[in-house]
Amino acid sequence: MKTLLLATALGLITVQAQDPPSFQDPDILGKWYVNAVVSETCTPETQVSPILFSALSGGDVLASFTIRKNGQCHAAEITLEKTDTPGKYRASWGRAHLFVEGTPVKDHLVFYSEGQFKRARFRKAKLVGRNPAMNLEALEAFKKFVQHKGLPQKDIVIPVQTGKGMTKEASPAS
Repeated sequence: MKTLLLATALGLITVQAQDPPSFQDPDILGKWYVNAVVSETCTPETQVSPILFSALSGGDVLASFTIRKNGQCHAAEITLEKTDTPGKYRASWGRAHLFVEGTPVKDHLVFYSEGQFKRARFRKAKLVGRNPAMNLEALEAFKKFVQHKGLPQKDIVIPVQTGKGMTKEASPAS
């Protein structure tokens, strides 16, 4: 009888010690290509480099990419701090948030960011994929997301992919 009681008690402790099942963060680590972008407050980039996400301690993520300023390419990095909300990260000392949303298309995500930069509020969405080629089904899902968020669908841009072997022209996403 004591053995049965001990086994039951240990079983309950084990069940209580396990984390409850929850929504898993989308796997953002690795290289992602920006397939489409839209911004509420500024003209989206027409040339973009891939974004490389690397794991840091505590669930934080380092985003590395190249930006173009005054015709020159510059390496840039942003630390994304994990929050208690799955798929949500804090950046720029809490002045901006990045939300990672899944899409119905494999290897495609939407990065939606909002916050404040130089005293101005901003909202921006990017469709990213593991492949630089545009997937039309993913683009349709992105357009629905953009509409749902109230961003200007007419301003969606398909940017030029920069980097080795990338020579595609930027175009509107009609």
